[in-house]
Amino acid sequence: MGLDLHVRDATRADLPAVVDIYNQSIPGGWSTADTAPVSVESREGWFAQFDPARRPLWVAEEDGRIIAWVGLTSFYAGRPAYAATAEVSTYVATAHHRRGVGLFLKRRMIEHCPRLGVTTLVSMHFDHNEATRRMNARLGFEPAGHLPEIAVVGGARRGLLISLLRIPPAEG
Repeated sequence: MGLDLHVRDATRADLPAVVDIYNQSIPGGWSTADTAPVSVESREGWFAQFDPARRPLWVAEEDGRIIAWVGLTSFYAGRPAYAATAEVSTYVATAHHRRGVGLFLKRRMIEHCPRLGVTTLVSMHFDHNEATRRMNARLGFEPAGHLPEIAVVGGARRGLLISLLRIPPAEG
């Protein structure tokens, strides 16, 4: 499966496409606890927290169109003791699911973690999301916790799985 993707830092001009891809995930109830679409305006503060040097947000383009994104956010509200821990989030436009785009982006982010100062990567997903569970296992994430039935999505109680990936620090 050959992917011809251009991955780059997201810019403010990309925010509408990033929000659109995120909103595509809401109706299925597999990837987010949001139950209604979010607006570009409501995500301005969220977007502002990304920093290419430590907590990047990347977009993946195919034929000049953004089809997916991956980002790192500081863990536990960015408290200093967790500076080397980040949460990874990956979203792929519905039309591009099952092509390996999410795996490609998450793997690429993992490869960049040492230079970003990240030695522990956290991935959280609903316990019924087998695709993310399989992808995380393939990338070496290990289960670290399960919070059963803490969300109600589409009328169904859903649990949250927490997985960790330990990353060796950068050399030197």
